[in-house]
Amino acid sequence: MLFMLDNRTQTIVQVAVSASLFLVMLVAWRTQKTYPGFGRWTFSLLPNALGWFLISLRDQIPTWASVLVGNALLLISLILIFEGLRQYNGKQPRDWFNYGLLVLLTVGFVLFLWVQPSVNARLVLVSACTLVVVVRCALELFISAPQGLRPSYWFTGSMFGLFGLVLTLRLLTAGSLPPLTTPFQADGWQSVLYLANIVLPVAWFFGLFMMTNARLALELRKAEADMRELAMIDYLTGAYNRRSFDDLGCREIARARRNSGSLALLILDIDHFKIYNDTYGHLVGDAMLCTLAAECRLQLRQVDLLARWGGEEFALLLPETDRKGCLNVAQKLRQAVAKLSVPGAEQAHVTISVGGAMWTPEDKDLEALLRRADLALYQAKRRGRNCVVMP
Repeated sequence: MLFMLDNRTQTIVQVAVSASLFLVMLVAWRTQKTYPGFGRWTFSLLPNALGWFLISLRDQIPTWASVLVGNALLLISLILIFEGLRQYNGKQPRDWFNYGLLVLLTVGFVLFLWVQPSVNARLVLVSACTLVVVVRCALELFISAPQGLRPSYWFTGSMFGLFGLVLTLRLLTAGSLPPLTTPFQADGWQSVLYLANIVLPVAWFFGLFMMTNARLALELRKAEADMRELAMIDYLTGAYNRRSFDDLGCREIARARRNSGSLALLILDIDHFKIYNDTYGHLVGDAMLCTLAAECRLQLRQVDLLARWGGEEFALLLPETDRKGCLNVAQKLRQAVAKLSVPGAEQAHVTISVGGAMWTPEDKDLEALLRRADLALYQAKRRGRNCVVMP
């Protein structure tokens, strides 16, 4: 077990773990969809592995390389992770406060390595600087967690929090330690710290993968929802298309039949639309359709269904609406359209003809209701247009 390994051996294990994680992250970064910040997380493992490698060579290479450079590289590794988290969250990654800690660590190590040599003081200094960056990583995750990604953010933040707890215990017990001559000197808390440096980084890098996969899954769900919406919506006007109106209309009829409720249908047709197209051009005709659809949405309730039925025709399904309410809606729409100003044809006077019908239990399906509303629309046109007919 890792607890049975001496501290020097655990540093060598950490080198192997960091190098393996780097290869895994590098392959994922180059072959899969990732997000800004993933590259910083990946390359943070290189100074981490190199730092632990230099520390493991203590007494075999110059002290400044093992102690000063090694610990500075470990702090740089965490700084890169923090910057990656900020970049992942859409923020400016560079944070000079952390680099100030790096300068403080360097100056302190020079002091406690050559001026007033003290292993204990160096352990306290590196633990304190590391703790600050680790806590900032945890806060970045807990505070910035989006609604749909909180589990993965909070798991990763918890791993940083656990590492921060180990560092805090290291600081609290540092005063009771006997003077150390080497960081590899046998000590319970020191062994826990070395073990945490192996286990917890693996856990939080697993969490970073979780965050990436959760974000990708969220984007895929959104893309699927957008595709479903595009399949239901008329691309020009933003109203439902005919196919989706058929599906939704059948559901409303089934609901009305089940609840013995009322259901009304209106079909709107722009009067003389071909003349507008021939006079002003098809782009103005398209603008007219979009303007009409937007005005209808303003006048309707949220539960009402608006669809482009074909060409210049629109169908409106009005749940829980009686005949009087349906006529009021039809007249309101007719009057509102008569006041519209269409871009490119401001002088044109736009009117609509409206045919309406009420659903009855005798209507076997939506098609029967549509036939009666279409017949009423035909009668409205025969009466001179710009009117409402509802038997």
